[in-house]
Amino acid sequence: MPLTNAMDLAQILTESWLIENYPWTLQIPRAWAWRGIAGSKLIFPRTAKMTTFGSVGTGTCDSEIPDQTNQVESTPEFELVSLLTRYSICMGDVDRIRDPQLLDRVLWELAKIRLLYTYFERVGKVNSTVSQFPGLPDIVGAGQTIDMATASLTFAAVDQAYRLVVSNQGRPNAIMSNRRALRTFASMCFTGGGGEPNKVLDTWMDPIRGQVTAEITAFNGTPWYINDLIPDDEPEPGTETGTIFFMVLGDDSGPGPYRGITGIVPQGLESNWFVKRQANGISGTQMLTVPAGGGVFAITPPTLPTVDTFVSWPTGLAMGAQGALSILKGFRLIADLPTT
Repeated sequence: MPLTNAMDLAQILTESWLIENYPWTLQIPRAWAWRGIAGSKLIFPRTAKMTTFGSVGTGTCDSEIPDQTNQVESTPEFELVSLLTRYSICMGDVDRIRDPQLLDRVLWELAKIRLLYTYFERVGKVNSTVSQFPGLPDIVGAGQTIDMATASLTFAAVDQAYRLVVSNQGRPNAIMSNRRALRTFASMCFTGGGGEPNKVLDTWMDPIRGQVTAEITAFNGTPWYINDLIPDDEPEPGTETGTIFFMVLGDDSGPGPYRGITGIVPQGLESNWFVKRQANGISGTQMLTVPAGGGVFAITPPTLPTVDTFVSWPTGLAMGAQGALSILKGFRLIADLPTT
């Protein structure tokens, strides 16, 4: 179909980008860890929590040494999937515009933004599958979630959920929620007499100053990142509840305590995630239609030819140890004031 603002984009005094007027607040990508894999999936053999350790010998060769073979408890699989989007440019627009490549560049950038949003929307919600790109609620371990059942948020609940993370020697390196959940946490700090929440230094890009290092909200020294694609829940009418994720991001690929959460992509795409393919087509198909009330079949001819661009991102989510994630959910969110 024709790009209705194609001519506007070609004017000299018009900005060359379609501006996303109200972008989603998405801070977590700057902290997210990525891993390239050879193949279509990762399989993680996991053993149960060790409750018996080594024995003490008597110093003689006949000291009894119990067998403590650690058997595999589970082997979860994490697969690559393809996140997909596409766009079409009418060849009539291409013929009329002095710089037809400009249209493609605009829509290519918007396509990448859409796929990034798709990824982090899926990360924060239940997707009912553990293999093909699960959300964090799908892979959290047993005993790693606290549900407050619409109660008010408390420091004790946040602290307990934080300390459920045992990977990385009990140090989550990222906390993630949407803005409303973070506002609820900040309000809890103020109303409880604690004042403004603690801060830590973090780095991001600013349109004026470039790379900036400044303070962001933290808990126990762990930075708190916003992902506004995490939905609020409404377990009962008029009561909205929030979710906070405590995570160890990153994976050292070893046997020990540093097996956390990573995004996965095929090897070779670690720094260039998106795949672009183009094909010529038509924006409409030739089809038979029947007039209302019956009568003679009519043929609807195809419209102008198009250039169809398919954009894919082969990616997924993996987690080594389930001790790298805990979730605090079901707490009552602070009310939103009316806006105009």
